[in-house]
Amino acid sequence: MSKKKDILTTLEKRHHVLRYSDKNVSDDVLSKILYKAWKVSPSKNNFMPYTVNVLGPGDKRKKIIYDKVVGNHIRYDEKGLEVDTKANPKMKVEYKFEINPSYAHVLENSHLIVFASRVVPEPNEFYKEKVRVEGHYAEQCEVDKVEHIAESTSFEVGLFAQALTVLCLEQGIDVSYCACLPKRPYKWKDTPWLWYDNENQLAKVHSIMSIGYGEYYRYQWLIDHDNKGTDRKPPIQDVVKWR
Repeated sequence: MSKKKDILTTLEKRHHVLRYSDKNVSDDVLSKILYKAWKVSPSKNNFMPYTVNVLGPGDKRKKIIYDKVVGNHIRYDEKGLEVDTKANPKMKVEYKFEINPSYAHVLENSHLIVFASRVVPEPNEFYKEKVRVEGHYAEQCEVDKVEHIAESTSFEVGLFAQALTVLCLEQGIDVSYCACLPKRPYKWKDTPWLWYDNENQLAKVHSIMSIGYGEYYRYQWLIDHDNKGTDRKPPIQDVVKWR
């Protein structure tokens, strides 16, 4: 079997987890996986302007993150009630909020990963010289530029998350993602461990990722609720454009 096919087979094992088992991933195993993900993840100018915050089994801070996910869902539902478009027509029945079961993995897992922005203390030796000699601007080192570079930082976070995903799947460990999070930095004043700006109590959280041994998956839930085949990706030609 070719190496390319091996990687595809590994990636096809990933499914969104609705319920993890009680078995936890050992900190030692996860630490080695995280090291490998750090090692292979590319970053613009090698700054890596983000933190990979690991919450282990029993960490009560997972509930804070979970509540923010649910709260963000409620806020967007409320916005949706004001919209009337072809894709989002006005509701014809009474609105009733129900927590999305797909969020359960955020609260109940072995480990939860929270990706957040950081201000890099200083450039590496190579870019220090670039700054000194060529006037290169290291925006990753400036607190007032965190929002300015948020898009590229999120892209880098995605690269790290994908590497982490493959490395976990190779060990028979499941992962799931969530990006239903407050986007405004001031919404994170109760999570000082995520702040990039301590003085103003600001955090920029990009996404979260749960890790553990899956017991029940979303694709199974779709089958159990007679929705098999209804939740599909758009056709590849709508996404991949040969120009």
